[in-house]
Amino acid sequence: MPYIKPKAPPFQAVQRLLKGYDINATRLSDLLGCSYNTARRLLERPGLLTLEKLDTICRRQHIPMEELREAITRTGGTT
Repeated sequence: MPYIKPKAPPFQAVQRLLKGYDINATRLSDLLGCSYNTARRLLERPGLLTLEKLDTICRRQHIPMEELREAITRTGGTT
């Protein structure tokens, strides 16, 4: 039987980008003004992040928007 390479989970590239900029649940809750549990849930499932929240993260952490766009298009941008 041929081997089929499994696909990466949706938005895995966005999750890696955020972790690469050292954004953990505590830091994200400070950036967005939300609870720790909400921030942890958003980091586990970055597909739940709205464009407004992503924009806030990028501006406050000085993440280039081009990097975020590449991460979203790498995963297809849909769940």
